[in-house]
Amino acid sequence: MAGMQRRRALMIAAAIALLVLVIDQASKAWARGALAPGREVTVIPGWLWYRLASNTGATLGLGSGHNEVFAALALIIVAAIAVLAVRGNAGGVLGIGALGAVAGGALGNLVDRVRVGSVTDFIEVHVWPTDFNLADAAIRIGVVLFLLAILLDWTRRPRRASVGAGRER
Repeated sequence: MAGMQRRRALMIAAAIALLVLVIDQASKAWARGALAPGREVTVIPGWLWYRLASNTGATLGLGSGHNEVFAALALIIVAAIAVLAVRGNAGGVLGIGALGAVAGGALGNLVDRVRVGSVTDFIEVHVWPTDFNLADAAIRIGVVLFLLAILLDWTRRPRRASVGAGRER
């Protein structure tokens, strides 16, 4: 990948990461200021609620109490995404954008872990097994889109002819 393309890929990923980070932190600031701990606010009856919660682990409460481990993991993930963006092995613009969303979500939760000692969750959906926040949503959506981008990139690549193919005997 040429230098200009690498710089463009890195800028796309960074811009999306920054956007996700800002929106995530703004939504969490709103939640911490507007929602009373333990009290549900119905948004869509029977389907969507806001409820302030905190989490020192990962999704589904896994690894609860290991805030420092998840903070370090977030830094590793962001560094790995930067390497993928620079190397250009990211499934095109869709893949780069998806990785930016994952990085932004990881950074959003990292900021919470450093600033308040836990991740602020406030969205509760009827069919989802745990509370979450916009950073979590960006991570999940980003991973799905990245896998889709890689799959699309893989299916569009020209196939090399296998050794011996096309030879007549």
